[in-house]
Amino acid sequence: MSECEDLFLDSFFVAKQPVFDAEKSTWGYELLFRNSEGSNVAEIGDEDAATSQVIADGFGLIQEDIDEGQRLLINFPRNMLLEGAADFLPPEVCVVEILEHVQPEPDVLEVLKGLKERGYVLALDDYIGQEGFEPFIELADIVKVDCLDLNPDELANVVGNLKQLDVKLLAEKVEDNEMFNRCRELGFELFQGFFFSRPEIIPGKKISTNNINRMQLLSSISGDDFEVDDLTQAINSDVSVSYRLLKFMNSPTFGLPNEINSIKQAIALIGYRKLAGWLRMILLSDMSSGPAGNELAFLSIKRAKFLELVCLEIKHCPLSSESMFMLGLFSLLDVLLGRPMAELMEELPVEKDIIQALVGKRNTVSLYLDLVKCLEKAEWDDLGRLIMGNNLSSLAVARSHLAAMQWANEIVLMGQVGTESE
Repeated sequence: MSECEDLFLDSFFVAKQPVFDAEKSTWGYELLFRNSEGSNVAEIGDEDAATSQVIADGFGLIQEDIDEGQRLLINFPRNMLLEGAADFLPPEVCVVEILEHVQPEPDVLEVLKGLKERGYVLALDDYIGQEGFEPFIELADIVKVDCLDLNPDELANVVGNLKQLDVKLLAEKVEDNEMFNRCRELGFELFQGFFFSRPEIIPGKKISTNNINRMQLLSSISGDDFEVDDLTQAINSDVSVSYRLLKFMNSPTFGLPNEINSIKQAIALIGYRKLAGWLRMILLSDMSSGPAGNELAFLSIKRAKFLELVCLEIKHCPLSSESMFMLGLFSLLDVLLGRPMAELMEELPVEKDIIQALVGKRNTVSLYLDLVKCLEKAEWDDLGRLIMGNNLSSLAVARSHLAAMQWANEIVLMGQVGTESE
């Protein structure tokens, strides 16, 4: 084993899923993780002595990038609770989430009571009205109700029973806008799931003039045959983008010795292909709107970097790292713009393999989209099968995903520069 690999023995898979309030503002995130050491299926071993450290590492990665007042829900199986792992995390941010397979045994209840006394917020996961969990509900501040496992009548009955108690209701596995509206009417205050990634297509909906211009900009820089003058003109045609791009170029992230005073100078110093990649990200971020749109922009940018890094890690990547980046960047374009992906792909001159994967056709690159979706949804068993079935390295996947999350967080923060003055 190389010294480099030894440094990553405690690498772990981590995902964050947003939790929204009734106004679709981001209330916080759920942090989901698995230790990857010695396991292609990304499971935590029963004798894992580093559980507390894993939680601290994952929490440290995400905590720096959440806004003041937002919360992080952390999953706690029985052994983590009994080992006192929650005490490594600050109670003003951390929400201790009791997993569904934990039983309300005396030693567990004693630990939870102690956490409550120390100011921790407790959440009960995957509740569907099952008997025997009353002791947990009495202690819980938040009860997460699994909406997919209940029909409308069952869901209403569970909510009716919980409303009699002093708990906040969180609807999880909300898959579409219809379910979101139904849960909100029932009295849920918090919502988690992928409803925001399935747009409500309204007949006759038009894309805004601003976004038409930005789609044209994307088109002008998405092929392989664009020229430096075309790129310069594309940037200069949008005052907002020009201003923000120059801000980006002058930031310490690029490490340039001198300030950039013009777009042409930036292209000369950095290279127009790299600059075009940054412009794509800025445009994509600009086309999002609202908290859910911001999350989608983050996911798009993170996917792009993850696929680029994974491509660099494997021997026979089906596309270039630049093309893999574009695959991830455009993978949520239909959701951001509320238009069918096939229609959008007709407007962007990208590679055939990318188009096929984005419109849902199976090919040599579509499995990489499957890989990143499993990471985002914390579907660890499916992730393990993809890793093993395609001879990928679990450590490389974990490293790439962590690096992509950190990178995307930095880009999103930078992307906010200048927006307040527009």
